[in-house]
Amino acid sequence: MSFNLRNVIWIAIWVFSQGPFAFSGPRTCQEVMALIANRDHIHQPTDTLLEWPKSITSRSPELARTVELELLPLYRRAHHGAFITRDNVRLPYSFFKASPESLINGKPRATLVLAHGLGESRPQWLDQIKTFTREGYDVFIYEHRGQAHADRSLPNPNKVHVNRFEDYEHDMHEFINRVVKEKSEGPFYGVGFSMGGLITTFNGIHHPEDLSALVTISPAYQIKTRQFPVSIVKGLVDFMVWMGKEKEYSFYQKDFSEDKLELLRQHTHSADRWQAFLKVLEMYPMTVPGSLTHGWLSQMLAANQKIQKEIPNLNKPTLVIEAGQDGLVNPAVVNKLAVQHPWITHYVEPKSLHSIIHEVDSIRNSAFTEILRYLVHPERLDDPKSPHSWESLLAQSENFLSRGEQAFSKYAAEEALRKWKATNPSEAAPEKLTQTLKKVDQALNQSQEGQQGLYQFLNFRRQEELKKLYP
Repeated sequence: MSFNLRNVIWIAIWVFSQGPFAFSGPRTCQEVMALIANRDHIHQPTDTLLEWPKSITSRSPELARTVELELLPLYRRAHHGAFITRDNVRLPYSFFKASPESLINGKPRATLVLAHGLGESRPQWLDQIKTFTREGYDVFIYEHRGQAHADRSLPNPNKVHVNRFEDYEHDMHEFINRVVKEKSEGPFYGVGFSMGGLITTFNGIHHPEDLSALVTISPAYQIKTRQFPVSIVKGLVDFMVWMGKEKEYSFYQKDFSEDKLELLRQHTHSADRWQAFLKVLEMYPMTVPGSLTHGWLSQMLAANQKIQKEIPNLNKPTLVIEAGQDGLVNPAVVNKLAVQHPWITHYVEPKSLHSIIHEVDSIRNSAFTEILRYLVHPERLDDPKSPHSWESLLAQSENFLSRGEQAFSKYAAEEALRKWKATNPSEAAPEKLTQTLKKVDQALNQSQEGQQGLYQFLNFRRQEELKKLYP
């Protein structure tokens, strides 16, 4: 029996889709159809892989090489600056323009404001920023006070400290209004990871005028406190703050060491993306994460209590991506807050660790595709203030088609039709819209099976979203 390279690849896919090697996220057309039919699927070597958007299909084994060839040059080409907050703290930021081929009538699809997680920095988001810019988004990212290259409030740069969690909220509000909205065009969407996801959610509640929609990834709505109950840990750190020790390291915390890196490595299954992270760390040593003070932990735990009380007041379209095996954030709390919320679209990666966007391809690709799908049109169809008209959605469809993204092209065209029907319920669709729908439908029918499977995934996710928005 002889094997060609294609057969070897399919056998490898099958092996790694079984047993302990199995990772979540739909990977094949057959798995998507099983997902839609709500039945189990056993992977076979003949299964057809989904075709993820071209901007995210670079495989993680190639990432370490891509860091030097693509990501660091991307960082050097960006506009870098800093703004001074109301309390005189200097926060660095970077501005990345959308790729020219992805512009629609010379303009970006939207502007994204990225809020990174605890101990992260701008360079660590370059792989994600590359995808966003290639998809037509202007991207802004700033660094939180007391972290990365931002000003510290304590002499020891290893210590992560904040006087009030609300300072993070004020910083984001100031950044959006003093920097982002002066340099780019709307609509403006917020994308936050972990602690950044918590900050972004608070922004949506307290400053609804800042952003039209939100995406939160592994949001820190309730951090884990090791094996100890949250209430006991909060009581202890609050006592230490009362004793005047708010600026000292909290329990188990210390200056940076190799042990800290090992702890971080445990939040992703991907050894390749971890190597890419280390490569960035070599180039930008100030991105080394430090450890937490009693004051920071006290403020974070108080913010966790606050978000769980206030999240019912969130009236912004929001995508929440939950990591089912999160070691830093309690996924049960994320699930509880998201699953019934009328404005939240909830997406779960059951086998993902905390760092979903740095995970193995099978997890990251499906999660990132969900983000891109959501950003096509995150606003409610019946929202009169939505910056997206049926014409703008149709223009997105044409742009997708010109770039060979047949699945997303049909998805955007159907969103245009839904938008038309929501705003013109008694009128027939314009001929331009119906002609485009026919064109993209024909293009999808003539495309590879992997594109057709991707469209089924996109459409299934939208139908689930519509059921929740319009029960």
